[in-house]
Amino acid sequence: MKRLKTFTDERGSLTVSETGKDLPFEVKRVYWIYGVPEGHERGKHANRITYQYLVAVKGCVTIALEDKDGRRTYVLDAPDKGLLIPPLTWNELLHFSEDAVLLVLSSQPYRPEMYINSYEEFLRIIHE
Repeated sequence: MKRLKTFTDERGSLTVSETGKDLPFEVKRVYWIYGVPEGHERGKHANRITYQYLVAVKGCVTIALEDKDGRRTYVLDAPDKGLLIPPLTWNELLHFSEDAVLLVLSSQPYRPEMYINSYEEFLRIIHE
């Protein structure tokens, strides 16, 4: 997880993320997830070639990532925290606060064939 450059004064705060500095990829797709009912989870997949960068622009989201080096859990609870998810990383969006809005910046357009939706297949691929 990384703290993003933030400028704060009496007018409020402005947080910046720039391609080539904070993002190691050109953004090709942007989407946001919100209104997730209590107890529901999202994600539960990995991407074959896509990088994603996540920011909870509002509220709080708990995220579990797993790759060949193991499993880690992160809490995005401020709009100046960003989390990079590289390709071949299993992600689980485990808990959304009621007011959560999760912004996702992606290196690729949506292509269903680039997703790994089976945890067993993911484990096989990363341990080959």
